[in-house]
Amino acid sequence: MNLGTRAVLHTARKWKKTLLIFCLLLSITTLVLSGLAIADAQEEQAEEVRGTTGASFTVERDLSTGGWSNGSDGTYSTQEFISEDMIKEIASVNGIAGYDASLIVHEDYFNAKGEALRTEKYGFYTYGSYNSEYNSMFLSGRFELVEGSHITEDMSNGLIISRELAEWNGLKIGDTVTGIYYPENNTPAVDMEIVGIFDIVADKDDAANMYDNASFFSYSNYTFCSMKAAEGLLEGWGNEGISEAHFYVADAAQLDSVMKEAQNLSSINWNNYRITANDEVYQNISSSLSDTGTLITTLIVVITVVSMVLIILILSMSIRSRKREMGILLAVGIAKPFVILQYVLETALIAVVAFPLAYLSSKQIAGTLGTLFGKAAENVIVTPQHFALVAIAGGILLIVAVMVSCIPAMRFNPKQILSQME
Repeated sequence: MNLGTRAVLHTARKWKKTLLIFCLLLSITTLVLSGLAIADAQEEQAEEVRGTTGASFTVERDLSTGGWSNGSDGTYSTQEFISEDMIKEIASVNGIAGYDASLIVHEDYFNAKGEALRTEKYGFYTYGSYNSEYNSMFLSGRFELVEGSHITEDMSNGLIISRELAEWNGLKIGDTVTGIYYPENNTPAVDMEIVGIFDIVADKDDAANMYDNASFFSYSNYTFCSMKAAEGLLEGWGNEGISEAHFYVADAAQLDSVMKEAQNLSSINWNNYRITANDEVYQNISSSLSDTGTLITTLIVVITVVSMVLIILILSMSIRSRKREMGILLAVGIAKPFVILQYVLETALIAVVAFPLAYLSSKQIAGTLGTLFGKAAENVIVTPQHFALVAIAGGILLIVAVMVSCIPAMRFNPKQILSQME
């Protein structure tokens, strides 16, 4: 009788042991496959977070390295402002997805009849902007564009206003208003076309918003205009310029390297500027994701190790009870490697059935298990690649388990094995 036939007959005859190992392999493999699917969903979420958390860095004037002077409006810093060329050069660094800069203007707005727009207290707080979608007010979720489009750097006179301001003054997309920075001093008048309207999402009284540099202004009074329009409003007036610019990276994990590359731009005198990372949100979220990923990996390792120990114990007990059979096989001239191969085949017969069934069952329960780790069930998918990995690794581990289980018995020759049975 060849070893294949002996393996099949023993597996059928010892059906209780076969069923025990089958259930163990089915459960283990299902859990490991589900764990791998959850780990992949975790990695996909981490990659998504890296691209959507708005990680950025800010370049701003370093007033501590500049001089000071006195003017009609008081003392002001003589430190150089950030130029458009400097912004464009930094924005060209590989890894930067977008940028914006703020030129703050407190102008008055007038409608087509020359009437001042109705507004709430303290007047307007306007951001001169290159790309308003990258302004912190929109990225933070405090404002949401609900009509029209964002300001882009190719717009020369675009304007975005709040829904409240539009309703109070009967304004809509496509209307033109005139901005004047200082009407009493006959500063330039700049016509601007309304290209977008935003809703106010955040509560201005929230603690997170209380210390904004514009906290005295109502959110309904915020506006965003093209940078060229803002510069036109300030033409020939004072010492106003761009004090800070914000650069957003495509991959938050690469923020440090992108910042270092920007600082290596020799054309910029970095003694006059400070560069600061803004990645608190990403760090907090990524830390949480990393902790969850570590937990998932640990569980997979623990399940695998504990399962290996259990399988080795079960196989060891089985082989110990088969010493007489082993002694007889060795006595009739069957080599030890072939005896071990028979035991491997017996285990493989069970695994060949258990592994595919585990693949099918894991596809059904992986999503449910994933919800325990905060994953959407539809995002937790067991793939053929997962099955191939587990089947190969599981097969190798089972072979190792059988060999380890055979060590105590295989140390003896046939006579010694049979004498232990007397």
